[in-house]
Amino acid sequence: MEKATGTPIRLKQVTEIRDGFRKETVAFETNGLYYLKGNTVYLSFEEEQETGKVKTIVKVTDEEVTVLRSGAANMRHVFRKSEETVGNYQSPLGHFIMKTKTENVQYQYNEKTKKGQLFFSYILQLQNQQAGRYSITITFREAKL
Repeated sequence: MEKATGTPIRLKQVTEIRDGFRKETVAFETNGLYYLKGNTVYLSFEEEQETGKVKTIVKVTDEEVTVLRSGAANMRHVFRKSEETVGNYQSPLGHFIMKTKTENVQYQYNEKTKKGQLFFSYILQLQNQQAGRYSITITFREAKL
């Protein structure tokens, strides 16, 4: 599935947010690209939000997941299992300092079925305020054109 321009994929992202007794699930499906450079996997896709389009690139290595977002929201954040990391998030609502404690990162890809899954979970603080526990699952498969 390695191509310089990327392989078209169908992607589904499910985000589960738990904040005390409150639980919220946000899910969307979209088309995107999968590509491999060395041992690094890249997933690239766009999502439509209330404030506009957001282009997202998710970079996956053995050690970490990096999420880069641009457009209606801008963000760069690195998630490393069992570590606290700091990043920035900017949207029409303002600029926020993000601090996460990543609990888990799991990635798997099946070359035979051309399907993959990325799961990561973390505890989020925005502007030094607890914002809940987030679990993100991204599943994807090669798109049939």
